[in-house]
Amino acid sequence: MTEGRTARALPTVTGFAAKQAIAALRERGVAAAPLLRRAGLSERALAGDSDVHPMSALAQARVLDFAAEAMEDSAFGLHLALQTDPRDAGIFFYVASGAKNLGEALSLFARYFRIVNEAVRLRLTQAPAGTAVEAEFVGLPRHEVRQNAEFGIAVILKALREITGRNIRPERVAFAHPRNADLREFERFYGCPVEFGRAANEGVSSDLLNFSNETLAIPLITADAKLLEALQPFCDMAAKERNTSAGTLRAAVENEVEKLLPQGKANARAVAKALALSVRTLSRRLAAEGTAYAEVVDQLRRSLALQYLKEPGMSLSQIAWLLGYEGSTSFNHAFKRWTGRSPSAARNQKQLPPLAPT
Repeated sequence: MTEGRTARALPTVTGFAAKQAIAALRERGVAAAPLLRRAGLSERALAGDSDVHPMSALAQARVLDFAAEAMEDSAFGLHLALQTDPRDAGIFFYVASGAKNLGEALSLFARYFRIVNEAVRLRLTQAPAGTAVEAEFVGLPRHEVRQNAEFGIAVILKALREITGRNIRPERVAFAHPRNADLREFERFYGCPVEFGRAANEGVSSDLLNFSNETLAIPLITADAKLLEALQPFCDMAAKERNTSAGTLRAAVENEVEKLLPQGKANARAVAKALALSVRTLSRRLAAEGTAYAEVVDQLRRSLALQYLKEPGMSLSQIAWLLGYEGSTSFNHAFKRWTGRSPSAARNQKQLPPLAPT
């Protein structure tokens, strides 16, 4: 698939995260070209005008995942955010910096996030004690955006700290995907306990930041009503032009299946119901995309298994549960069918089989 065709078929991005990742690779002397080719991109695509040559959100997510592999850094997204200047996000950062307080800045982030990434939706939910910020990926398979999610949430918090001049700490941080390694690094950055595995534990595929009312009322040191008034018309226009594609049905199915696997309920009927489709329509539309429900589930399990095996603290029985298997024996049989070896043997080898793009 060509870059142009990919960009039209999927939600697009400005390439902000991908450009940061490539810069980090080059700083470490790691060749970027092979990694970009794996993601379906070229160096020219990253150097070009994002409005003329939009990059697919999925390609960007894969760039971050492949960079994490190349750097042998399972927390690459977080580490990348630590060295990123939020100002590099451009007008998206500056419009929020003109707000009067942190709560208003968050509202502007939620309103305009699609400017930098069409695939992300920020939803603010108010409660008596504060506000929950939920970040959800639209039109992408959730299991392929782990590093991108960790980068994005960390950059949001880093931007809030920048425009308030204070070490803002959320009351709760939770990610949809599981993680057993590097937990203390996340807690040091966020300043609170960080939870992983919302998809399995709560049945939701969004990431979460909770802020107290006291934190929301913190004034910005960058507050500038005239700047905000000047930039908002441009941001409104840019956001209106970013009409998110629905993406593939396969991506939507994968996201529902990932949530249902640990519950042992990832059957076609349950997934079709969650997507407001009949089982027959689900099968017909997947067939039009060149696949079938059983194939989607099997390939998703393989991809997730290879990701989970990279987590040093994740046991094989825990992986089997997350994948919806009744026990480790069933998981072992499936993994041998996928790769020709046992999961324990694969984990002991430094290089796991590459994830095949879906």
